[in-house]
Amino acid sequence: MYRIRNHPEASGQIAALPDEALEAYAQVLGVLELVPWNGMPHNNDNPDGSMRQVVFGLSSQGYVIYLILEDQRLVDVLRVVWLG
Repeated sequence: MYRIRNHPEASGQIAALPDEALEAYAQVLGVLELVPWNGMPHNNDNPDGSMRQVVFGLSSQGYVIYLILEDQRLVDVLRVVWLG
């Protein structure tokens, strides 16, 4: 299991999420705790890189960019964007 840590910028973005996004974001956290490598690479030129992203929301209105620190079993959430 991985620990989740929010970058300060991401904490503000999470606090600003609308109610409609909260449940979907909570589901993302559950996935990141268990299988963070299932996210898409943030940089397609580095498909095995530890910076990943995942989309969320009923119509994929949001995305999370995160960094996996495998040696610490840590997922560092860097940015949370909601476009809905």
